[in-house]
Amino acid sequence: MVETVPVATMPSAGQRHGPDRRKSGGSVLNRYTLFGGRRRGARRADERVGYIADTHGWGLFLVVTVVATLNILDAFFTMIFLSHGGQEINPFVDMVLRWGGVWLFILVKSVGIGACIIFLTLTKNFLVSRVGLALVLIGYSALLGWHFHLLGTLPSV
Repeated sequence: MVETVPVATMPSAGQRHGPDRRKSGGSVLNRYTLFGGRRRGARRADERVGYIADTHGWGLFLVVTVVATLNILDAFFTMIFLSHGGQEINPFVDMVLRWGGVWLFILVKSVGIGACIIFLTLTKNFLVSRVGLALVLIGYSALLGWHFHLLGTLPSV
């Protein structure tokens, strides 16, 4: 038979204040988020899905870098096609281009995808975030393929 000891009789019980910090999965934003962390993975089997880690591996860095690069290439090719008489089919982007021009378009595009990448990176251990990051990578790759196809249809200069 297992004997349980009441919490009040534990020697360190009087030294603890507030709720048990281990009950929550941790915060996405903390002092280790930007400047290196300590936690690389879940410590217990029941924490393997949806835990918050302070450090991120090279694979994630590579995926995030590729997505950011594809975003820049998308903006570059968009500007090329618009200068050759093309039309933007995304109504929001078309409005930004008409309202503020190229620099506002690049700013909004960079900030928008940057915020998405940051969120998906910080929550990388949740299934929905991994799927989201994969979909963004696949979507941008397909878009780059479409840009290359359109580039072949432009008249020679």
